[in-house]
Amino acid sequence: MVSPLCLNSGGKTTPKPGLKEALPAPLMPRDAACHKQREGTRTRLLGHLALAVVLLLLLALVVAVAVLAVRSLGEIPVTPRPPEFLACPEAWVGYNRVCYYLSRDEGTWEQARDRCSELGASLAVLSDREMGFLFRLNDNLDYWLGLRRRGERLQWVDGSSYNSSVPVLGDSECVYLGQRRFRSGLCSAQRPYLCNRPQDRLG
Repeated sequence: MVSPLCLNSGGKTTPKPGLKEALPAPLMPRDAACHKQREGTRTRLLGHLALAVVLLLLLALVVAVAVLAVRSLGEIPVTPRPPEFLACPEAWVGYNRVCYYLSRDEGTWEQARDRCSELGASLAVLSDREMGFLFRLNDNLDYWLGLRRRGERLQWVDGSSYNSSVPVLGDSECVYLGQRRFRSGLCSAQRPYLCNRPQDRLG
């Protein structure tokens, strides 16, 4: 608020004209006093403006929190899935969520395929990772696998092509696992066989 002794004109605050005659010199406001009064008014205005900005930001924050709270009321809480417990039938070996059966009886490649099917499995179709596991597991028997030569290419019993870097030795039609290698032989030969199937879920 401008002092009654100061005049605010065009943004300038100066002593009112005619005060020199009306007031004795000690009571006469100097330009500096009127200037200080003007600065005080400006400082108060800036303070009010800063307070208004802070209040607006707080209001925006309260609104945002309220909106999030209302949204979360309508959401269904997510219950974490219980861990899966997987198992293989007796006499099967589990690895990487797959069960393997290493037979003790023997048959031709076609007989081996049929016997695996009777067990709810297939002659083994293997990934590179599984091959490493089975090379370590093999007890020096030759097991038929679900891999067969179709013309120039090798194909798994599930219809997928053989694309591993592990070589298949020999040019015969049917493939078996023998002595940490894949080898091919006559499909009519009698060998034990390797079946695989996904692990069963318990519970």
